[in-house]
Amino acid sequence: MTTFLISACHCGRNKFKLLITTSSLPHIVSLCHCNICRHTTGAMCLNDSPFDGEPLSIDSTEDHHIPGDLSHLTTYHTPKYRRLFCTTCSAHMFMVSDEATKDGKSAWTAMWGVDTTDGIWTISRHIYVGDTLDGGLADHFRTLRGKGLPRFEGSSAESSSRNELPIGWKAVKGRVNPETLPLYCNCGGVKLYLTRAQNVNPDEYWLVPGKEPGEPIQFLAEHCLCTSCRRCSGNQIQTWIYVPNENIFDALTNAPIDLDNLDKRPKALKQYVSSEGVRRESCGTCGAAVFWSREMKDGERPHMSVAAGLIDQDATGGARAEAWIAWDPKLTYGEDALNKEMATALQEGLSEFLESERQKWLMKSNRLYYIR
Repeated sequence: MTTFLISACHCGRNKFKLLITTSSLPHIVSLCHCNICRHTTGAMCLNDSPFDGEPLSIDSTEDHHIPGDLSHLTTYHTPKYRRLFCTTCSAHMFMVSDEATKDGKSAWTAMWGVDTTDGIWTISRHIYVGDTLDGGLADHFRTLRGKGLPRFEGSSAESSSRNELPIGWKAVKGRVNPETLPLYCNCGGVKLYLTRAQNVNPDEYWLVPGKEPGEPIQFLAEHCLCTSCRRCSGNQIQTWIYVPNENIFDALTNAPIDLDNLDKRPKALKQYVSSEGVRRESCGTCGAAVFWSREMKDGERPHMSVAAGLIDQDATGGARAEAWIAWDPKLTYGEDALNKEMATALQEGLSEFLESERQKWLMKSNRLYYIR
């Protein structure tokens, strides 16, 4: 017996049926935090799951399999995989390993552009957490169904208690605070850096003043689970950082980025209008999400969202860039989540993380005694 999944991107140019042997369900899958996956998608982690054979036409039936039309997908090669994303909206849809399977065929996996994950995928672990240098999103997504998710330094094939990393692990002791915050996509076509905001107005919730006088302003980051972000990126969790336009620079030219000026926008960027007044910018070569922007209201300081998966983990001491980023305590559009259990677990883990950080700050500033 077989099960069909529908996989589609946001713009609709790519829509496929995926065949899975029902008896193999649910598939036990991992969340990958490796540098390549983060910097090719712009997300802080990636989830994919295997299916049988190759993508099929939406007109396929159980008795009649029609090969899917892959002509609207762009292929980007990384050391172990071919990664296929929509040429129009940049949604990452498939990964292909050309290491031969038992039947001598390539192994395909699908991203989160599917119509359901209920009974199909079960997340069991975090892998390549070591690449993040600070735990990355694994520190926010800690449990599922009441059980802790193991956090492995390397791949699932290497998974053992010897290379499990505890919550709160950091490869670099102390907070790394570079003068600028660099970001890049995997192919290098897009390289950015952020500078510090120098002032904040009361209504600019997305700029967070330092806890102590003289501490720098931080940029607010949020985990978005909306359907548009999922369909445009292929990831269930798309994390964005709110940044004033005046603080975003092209590292290849050292000029401020102006997306409306052809001379001041990175040449590798490709724009997709996902809804009225909303623009998404991605790298046309590797498909990494880069910017999300909307039309500004009267009086608003121009700002846009930058994909957090592009953070240069080496320059900042970790994928969360803690000296620069403050976290929104609530998920954005959690009600849209494809997997409600995962959304609930992520919200719980994020709350635990933020409370732990608050307690650390109170201890460090000798204030814990006074609030008891």
